[in-house]
Amino acid sequence: MMTTADVAAMPQQTSLKRNWKTVVLASLGGSLEIYDFIIFGVFAHEIAKLFFPASDPLVSMIKTFSVFAIGYLSRPLGGIMLGSLGDRYGRRIVFLVSILAMSGSTIAIGLIPSYATIGILAPSLLVLFRLSQGFFLAGELPCSITYVVEEMPQRASFVSGLVIFCLSSGVLVATLLSLLLHATLTPAAVATYGWRIAFIFGGFIGLVSYWLRTSLEESQEFQRLKSHKIKQPFRKIFTAYPTQVLVGVAVAGIVNVSNSVLFVLLPSYLTSVAHYSPTLASEGQNAGIAAMSVSLLCFAWLCDRIPSRYWHRLGSAIMLLGGYPFYRALAAHQIAPIHAFVLVGLAGGFVNGTYAYLLADLFPTNVRFSGVALSLNLATVIFTGLTPLVVTQLMRASGLAASPGIYIAGVACIALLAGLALKRFGGQIRDSHQTA
Repeated sequence: MMTTADVAAMPQQTSLKRNWKTVVLASLGGSLEIYDFIIFGVFAHEIAKLFFPASDPLVSMIKTFSVFAIGYLSRPLGGIMLGSLGDRYGRRIVFLVSILAMSGSTIAIGLIPSYATIGILAPSLLVLFRLSQGFFLAGELPCSITYVVEEMPQRASFVSGLVIFCLSSGVLVATLLSLLLHATLTPAAVATYGWRIAFIFGGFIGLVSYWLRTSLEESQEFQRLKSHKIKQPFRKIFTAYPTQVLVGVAVAGIVNVSNSVLFVLLPSYLTSVAHYSPTLASEGQNAGIAAMSVSLLCFAWLCDRIPSRYWHRLGSAIMLLGGYPFYRALAAHQIAPIHAFVLVGLAGGFVNGTYAYLLADLFPTNVRFSGVALSLNLATVIFTGLTPLVVTQLMRASGLAASPGIYIAGVACIALLAGLALKRFGGQIRDSHQTA
C-alpha cells in the first residue's frame, strides 16, 4: 500500500527520469552528428588524392584542409540563425532540423564522383556540401549544451561535460571505423571507396539520431520563460553581452585547437611529416581520444565541487608550457605515437571537460542559445577550421617541424588570460536556477 510520502515522491521521480532522458538523448544525438563532420578530417589524406590531385602531396593536403576550413566559414551564419530560432521558438525544433540536413549532406559527400570523373565539379560539390554541414552543425553543440544545463541546472557542470564526452565518443567511432577500414581493405581500396563507406554510414546513423530526438520535450527552463522571450536575441547579445562573447571565444579557442590537433592535424602530421604508418597513427589516435574522453568526464564531475575555471586555467597553462617541447620530441622520434596521442588527450581533458559549462554560464536563459552559439562558432571558425591550414602553411614556410607547438602555446596564452574574467561574468546558471 502506498503511503503519502510515496505519492508525493512520484512527481519528483518522474521529473528526474525525464531530466536524465533529455540529457542522454541530447548527448547521444550530438555524438552521432559530430561523427558526420569529423570524418572529413579522418580521411583527409584519401580525399586529397581524389579531389585535389597534385605532384606535391603537401600541396594536396593544403587544398584539402582549405575545404575543411570552408566547412567552418558557414558556422557563424548557422549559429546566428539557428541560435535565434532556438531562443525564440524552442530548442527541440533546431535539434530535429539540423540532424536531417547534416545526414543528407554527409551521404552526398560520400557519393560525389572524383576529380578524374567529373573534373572541377567534384571539388565544387565538395565545398557546397561542406558549407551545408557547417551551417547546420553550428546549432548542434550549442543546442545540446543549452538543453542539458537548463534541464538539470543543479548538475550543470557534469551534464554539459557528458555532452562533450559523447561528442568525443562520436569521434572515436569515426577513428575506429577508419582503423577497421585500413585493416581490412588495401590502401588502394580505402582511397577508392573505403572512405565513402564511412561517410554513407555516418549519414544513416544520423537518421537514427533523428528518430531518437523525436521523443524529446522542450527544456523546462525554456518553457517557464515563454512570457519573457526576446524577439531579437542575437541583437541583444551584441548590445548587452559583447564582452561575454569575447571571453567565450577565447575560452573555447584552446579547446578547438587541442581537438583540431588530436582529431585532424596529428594523424596527418605523423604520416606526412614524421613518416609513421597510417595504421600506427590511427591506433594512437584512438588511444588519445579514449584518454581524453575519460579525462574530460572526470574533470566535469570534479567541477561540481571545484569551480570549472580553475581546471580550465590549469589545462591552458599545461598547453602553453608543453606545446613546443612536445612537438620537438615528436618530430625527433623521441616519443612513440601512441604515447603522444595519450598525452594530448589527457591534457585536452582539462579544457574539454569544463568549457561547455563555462560558456553556458556566461549568458542568461533568454539569450543563452544565441550567446553560446555565437561564441562557440566564432571560436570554431578562428581556431578549428583554420588551425590545420595555418599550421601546414607555417611548416612549409619555416621548414620547422615543431611549428604546431608554437601555435598551440600562443592560443593557450590567450585562453589563460580570458580565464581570469570568468568569475566576473559568470554565474548565470546559478542565478536562473535560484529564480526558477
